[in-house]
Amino acid sequence: MQQLSIEAQIQAVGKQLQRLAGHAPPSLFDPRGLRGRVLQAAMRDAALRTALFQFVDVLPALASEQEIAEHFQSYLKAYANRLGGLWGRLFALGGLPVAASAVRRIVSRLARQFVAEERPESLQPVLAELTRLPAAVTLDAVGEAALSERECEGYTARYLALLDQLAAVPGLPGRPPVHLSIKLSALTARFDPLDYPGVRRRVFARLMPILARLRELGGGMTVDMEQYEFKPLTLRLFKDLVEAEGDGRWQAGIALQAYLKDTPEDLQDLLAWAEKRNKRLAVRLVKGAYWDTEVALARQRGWPVPVLLTKGATDAQYERLLDQLFARSDLVYPAVASHNLRSLAYAIAAADRRGLSASAWEIQMLYGMAEPLRHAVAAMGLALRVYLPVGELLPGIAYLIRRLIENTANTSILRHAYVEGAELDQLLAPPAAGEAPPLARPSGFVNLPLRDFSQAANEARFRQALERVRAKLGGRYLLAIPGAAPEGVGWTASCNPARPGEILGHVAVAGIAQAEQAVANARRAFPAWRDTPPAERAALCRKAAEAMAARRDELAAWQVLEVGKNWREADADVAEAVDYLRYYAGQMERLADWRETVSFPAERNHLRYEPRGVAVVISPWNFPLAILTGMTCAALVTGNTAIVKPASPANLVAYGLKEVLEEAGFPPGVCQFLPGEGPVIGEYLVKHPDVHLIAFTGSRAVGLEILQQAYTPAPEQRHVKQVIAEMGGKNAIVVDEDADLDEAVGEILHSAFGYQGQKCSACSRLIAVGRVHDRLVERLAAALDSHPYGPPEDPAFQFGPLIHAAARRKALGYIELGRREGRLYYLGRVPEDGHYCPPAIFTDIEPHHRLAREEIFGPILAVLRARSFKEALELALDSDYALTGGVFSRLPEHLELARERFRVGNLYLNRRITGARVGVQPFGGVRLSGLGVQAGGEDYLKQFLWTRVVSENTLRHGLVPDAP
Repeated sequence: MQQLSIEAQIQAVGKQLQRLAGHAPPSLFDPRGLRGRVLQAAMRDAALRTALFQFVDVLPALASEQEIAEHFQSYLKAYANRLGGLWGRLFALGGLPVAASAVRRIVSRLARQFVAEERPESLQPVLAELTRLPAAVTLDAVGEAALSERECEGYTARYLALLDQLAAVPGLPGRPPVHLSIKLSALTARFDPLDYPGVRRRVFARLMPILARLRELGGGMTVDMEQYEFKPLTLRLFKDLVEAEGDGRWQAGIALQAYLKDTPEDLQDLLAWAEKRNKRLAVRLVKGAYWDTEVALARQRGWPVPVLLTKGATDAQYERLLDQLFARSDLVYPAVASHNLRSLAYAIAAADRRGLSASAWEIQMLYGMAEPLRHAVAAMGLALRVYLPVGELLPGIAYLIRRLIENTANTSILRHAYVEGAELDQLLAPPAAGEAPPLARPSGFVNLPLRDFSQAANEARFRQALERVRAKLGGRYLLAIPGAAPEGVGWTASCNPARPGEILGHVAVAGIAQAEQAVANARRAFPAWRDTPPAERAALCRKAAEAMAARRDELAAWQVLEVGKNWREADADVAEAVDYLRYYAGQMERLADWRETVSFPAERNHLRYEPRGVAVVISPWNFPLAILTGMTCAALVTGNTAIVKPASPANLVAYGLKEVLEEAGFPPGVCQFLPGEGPVIGEYLVKHPDVHLIAFTGSRAVGLEILQQAYTPAPEQRHVKQVIAEMGGKNAIVVDEDADLDEAVGEILHSAFGYQGQKCSACSRLIAVGRVHDRLVERLAAALDSHPYGPPEDPAFQFGPLIHAAARRKALGYIELGRREGRLYYLGRVPEDGHYCPPAIFTDIEPHHRLAREEIFGPILAVLRARSFKEALELALDSDYALTGGVFSRLPEHLELARERFRVGNLYLNRRITGARVGVQPFGGVRLSGLGVQAGGEDYLKQFLWTRVVSENTLRHGLVPDAP
C-alpha cells in the first residue's frame, strides 16, 4: 500500500508540473519558422538529422560566403524537397553564397539558445532574467579542447572573470548564489590517469586562485563528470581537493552520471568517504550526455560497455540513486539535474516523503532546454539552478551539438512530450527497469583489447611487471641453435636508451658458422613441418598467443626498458603480436586443404597451397615484438621453417618471443633465433642458396639491397626466392581549411611525435591548406611544448629517447639541415642524459627540400603550404614512398576525393595515421615503401606459399563416375 501511495504522489506532482508548464512548447520545438520546420523534419529523418548537425558542426570554421554555400550544398541541399513548399524553397537558398550570412545568423541564434555570450554586456542581461525567474545559476566556460598548458591558463582566467561577473549581479538567488561548474580536463593538457601526481599538481595550481575567489564570495563549485575513461581520475582528484582545500568556506560538489553501470558503487564509496572525513558535499545527479560516444568507443576498443543500454534502465537507476542521496541529506546537498517530467516528479515526491525543506536540495536544468518546465519548477517554490554555458560560438559548438543530439534523439523525453504529443500517463509511467541484452560480440577474429590504464588495477599490474623485469637485469642469454655452441662468437650488451649506461642483459651473438648450422637445421626440419597438418600448426600458434597474453605486462615492460616505448605503446605492441598469432592461425585454416577450382563431368581440378621452405625473418626494433611475431608466425603457420634475425637493439624482447614459442611446443629446428650483426649474418642468410623466403621490415636502403641480393641466384641455387619487404615511409597529413583543429592537433601530435617519430607509419610531412596554416602550427607547437620528454619507465612521460646514439646524431643533423632549408618554428627541450633528440617543427618547407623527401625516423615535422585541397593531395603524393597518409576535412567531396586519389597503402580520414590493427586495417604500402603486400590482411599468408594444381581425368572406357 505504501508503494501505491508513493506512486500516486508522483502522479499528482507530475500533473501539477504539467499544468504549471502549460501547453506552449520549448522554443527549440516551436514549429513556426524555418528553424522549427527543419528540426521537426530532422527528427523524422535520421539522415537529415545527421547531415544537419554535421553542417552546424563545421559552420563556425567557415570563413567565406563561398565556403558556407559549398558546405551547405554538400550536406543539406538534397533535403530541401523533403520540407516542401515555401519552407523547402527557402531552405534550398542556403546553398547560395548570397544566403551565407543569413545561414550563419540562424545557426548563431540557435547556439545562443544554449550558450550565452561571455562579454558582460551580453551575459549580464541573461543573469538578470534568470534572477527574476527566480533561478540560481552555475556557469560553465565552454570552449576549445585544452590541448596546451597555455590554453588551460586561459580557462583559469575566464573562470576568474566569470566570478567577477557573478559578484556584480545584485540579489542572486541560490545556496550558494555564486557557483561554477568546471571540467578538470580543461585545467591541464595532460589529463592522464597514469600521471596522477603531475595531473594533481597542475590542476590544483590552476584551481587555487579560483578557490580563493570562491571563498571570498562564499560560492560553490561542482566538478563535472566527463567521459568514462576520466571518471576514476576525476573522483580521485575531487576527494584529494576536498581533503586539502575543503574548509567549509566554499561548497564542493561533483556530478555523477546515472547511465553508468558502476555509479551506485561510486555513490556509496563517496558517501562512506564523506562520512569518514566529516565532509559535506553537493552531488549533482545527471542522466549522462555521452551515451553514443561511450558505446562507440567501447566497441572500437573491445572494452566493456560502461553505460546502461536502455533509457528505461537509466531512468530506473536515476530514481534509486535519488533515494540514496535523499537518505543521506546529512552528508550531501542533492542537486537533481533533469528535464524529465517523471524524474522531477519522483524527486519532488521523494524529498517531500523525507521531510526535506526547499533549502536542503535543488533542481538543476540546462539553459535553453524545457523552459516551460523550468517555469513550473520555479512556480512551485522549489530551489532551481540553471546550468549556463558561456563562450563564443566557435569554441562552444561541441556543446551545442550535444544539446541538439539530446533534444532530438528518439529517446528524448522533450521530443516525446512536445513534438510527438505523448500522453501525460505515458510521460509519468514508471520506468521499465529491464536492461537490454548485451551487445553482440563480432563473430570471427577479435583484436585483443589494449589495457585500460584508467583502471588502477591495470596500472598496478604494470608497475609490478616493471619491478619483476628489473629484478632480472644483467642476465646472460645463450644461443639455442642445435649443433652450435651456445656462447656464439661473442656477447653484445643490451642497454636502456633512456639511460645508456644501464645494461639490461648480455646476448650471445652468432657468426657465419652458427648461421650455416641454423640453415642446415631448418632444412632438415622442413619436410616434417611441411607435412604437419595445418590445423596442428594453427593450434600451436594459438597456444603461443595464450602464453604471450598471459605474459603481456612483462613483455611490454621489457620494451619500455630496452627500446624506450611508453606504457601504452609497449602494451599495444604486445597486443598486436597476440593478434597476429590468432589471426594468422585462422587464416591458415581457411587456406588449408585441397580446394576445387572448376570441375567437369569426368574431370576434377583442385588447388592447394604449399609452404616454400626455409624462411629468414629480419625484423626491426621499433615494433620489436609485433612485427617480429607477425612475420615469424606467418612463416611458421604456413609450414615454412624460420630463422629469425632480430634487430640488435631489441634482442631481449625477441628472446621473449623465443620463450613463448618454446612454451607453446614448437618442435626444435622449426624456429631458431639468430642474434647477430645485420651486415654479416643478415647478408649471409639472404644470399644462402638453401633459403627460399626472406621476410623483411626495415630501412629502404637495406630492403632494396635485400631485393637485389635475393633475386640474384647463387650458382647452386635451384629456386627463385620470395621476398616480402616493408621499407618505410615519408607520410603526409593534409589539414583542410575547415578541419576541426581540436581533433586534428591531438591526432597529428601523436602521429608525428608518438614514439618519437620512430614509426614507418609516422607523419613527417604536414600539409596545411590555405588559411588554416598559422592557427594549426601555433596550436600544434603549443600542444607539443606541453609534453615533456623523459624516461618512459615513468608513465608521466609520453615521449622518450631515440633508440641509440646513431639515431640521435642523424636526427640532430636533420635539425641543422632544417634550419638551412626552412624556418625552425619550434624546438623542444629534452634531458641531457640519454639518446634524446628535441622535437622540432619546421615551416616554410618546399616540396624539393630534403626535409620533405627523406625518411628521418625522429621527432621532426616538416610543414608545407598548399593553396587548395587538390594541390595538397598532389604534394602529399609527390614522394618516393606510399605507406600511410591522412586527411582532416569536413567537406564530404574532399574526403571522397582523397579516398579516390590519395593512393597510399593505408589512408586515414579524420584520425591519426598510426596504430593499424590486425585484421581491421591491413598494413603495408607501395612505391619504395613496399611491395603492396599488407600484413594483417587476408592476402598476406599467400606470400609465404606457392600453389599447385592437380587435374585428374576420371573417365574410364565410357564410365563417367557420379553420372546421373
